[in-house]
Amino acid sequence: MAHHHKSNKEVEGDPDYGHGRGLPRRPDEPQLQERTQEDRRDVGLPVREQESPERVYEQENVEIDRQVDRGEVETGDLTHRQREDEDPFPPSHYDG
Repeated sequence: MAHHHKSNKEVEGDPDYGHGRGLPRRPDEPQLQERTQEDRRDVGLPVREQESPERVYEQENVEIDRQVDRGEVETGDLTHRQREDEDPFPPSHYDG
């Protein structure tokens, strides 16, 4: 006799995607991408190939490095620097 039991994931689904009252909280991204590609094929639009996440990450790093080299992005210590005349502690009460 064939085994008819579904896996827990198939039965319960992903709690972030498949549950709730009405629409899921977030769409299932891979399934959404696949359906979008199918719809584009069906209406005759060019199907864009999905870039690998590693390639996208590398391109973003190159762009950030380019912006840093041109001085478009601040770098260095971005912590709050206290002025010499500034009290290091806030007032314990406020005049109102």
